[in-house]
Amino acid sequence: MDVLMECCCGLDVHKDMVEGCIIQGDLENPSIYRSQFQTDQISLSALVQWLTEHQCYHIAMESTGVYWRTIYEAIEEHSPRWDCLMVVNAKHMRNLPGRKSDVKDAEWIATLFRHGLLENSFVPPKDERNIREFSRLHRSLVSEKNRCANQLEKFLQIHGFKLSTALNDIHSVTGRKLLDTLAEQGYLSEGDVLRCAGHRLKKPLSEICACVCGTLNSAGQRMLQILLRRLDEVRANIALVDEEMLALAEPYQRQVEILDSIPGVDKLSAVTILGEIGMQPQQYFPTAECLTSWAGLVPRNDESAGKVKSRKILPGNPYVKCILCQVSWVSVRTRKSHYHDWFWCRQGRLGRKKAIVAVSRKILKLIYFLLSTNQLYDLSLAKAV
Repeated sequence: MDVLMECCCGLDVHKDMVEGCIIQGDLENPSIYRSQFQTDQISLSALVQWLTEHQCYHIAMESTGVYWRTIYEAIEEHSPRWDCLMVVNAKHMRNLPGRKSDVKDAEWIATLFRHGLLENSFVPPKDERNIREFSRLHRSLVSEKNRCANQLEKFLQIHGFKLSTALNDIHSVTGRKLLDTLAEQGYLSEGDVLRCAGHRLKKPLSEICACVCGTLNSAGQRMLQILLRRLDEVRANIALVDEEMLALAEPYQRQVEILDSIPGVDKLSAVTILGEIGMQPQQYFPTAECLTSWAGLVPRNDESAGKVKSRKILPGNPYVKCILCQVSWVSVRTRKSHYHDWFWCRQGRLGRKKAIVAVSRKILKLIYFLLSTNQLYDLSLAKAV
């Protein structure tokens, strides 16, 4: 194999330590320098200094959980120079037998890197990574909100309050007034229902009162108050995260505007998608097909001896895949959308899930094209892509 660089470094990343190996010098008999560092900020500064002393500006590291982020950002911010900073998927460079120790791991990474056999992972710039962190926190908080809402419904059912039977949404204005009253006094009278619901009642008053007939003891009232307070806190945190995401996306208003013009995509969804694929995906992915493959929206190529074993989609990026599927469901329910007719013509033959994944792939390809050409959505463009 040909050697492509005279000096490079491989970093084997762990939770509390990072093992470094620099291969430098003669192509036939290079010098090997090894060192071990902790992952606190002082030790990472020593790691950057060690790389600088050996004039090593080509670095590759394993993408171990979230632990690579600290090392990556330390080199990115404090190193006076780096020509190539690569994060590598461990699946692409499984160790050969006999290379199981940390020192051997770092040396093997450096050796593969030196011969150009490593594939770089997509790491967006720092500003875009900040948007990505908030968007993923938003997803986690929404899941937590759903858990709180389900726990509240479970509590009401256990204590005999069938509020979800009487109301379409127990978290509506009417439902929240009824829940606050129940948490305060432990029961709901006919007057309480009239005061909280008023003219918005769609079911007979007697039927609603029968659904909320019952009492809560003092312990049940305190439990309900805690559940409601917890739900309010999660909602407040979601609102804060939404505001921060939109504030961080201010410098990228043009990209947000482009995605917002697509049917089914609102500003928050646009910021979430851009935080995952980058503001200029054409710089990192040569084609739209590469982007959809990275996102995990294409069927895998699992074929042997002319027999197709599997056509399941790839794992890909679960965050961008999730938001695109949500966007797709909204888009196929928009009658003026090109994807509305496309989906309803094929969902019977393909199945709803496969059809919605196909729509997600088409939308992602459209996003790639619009961002590459700096154009707003147009029906003719959607049909052409």
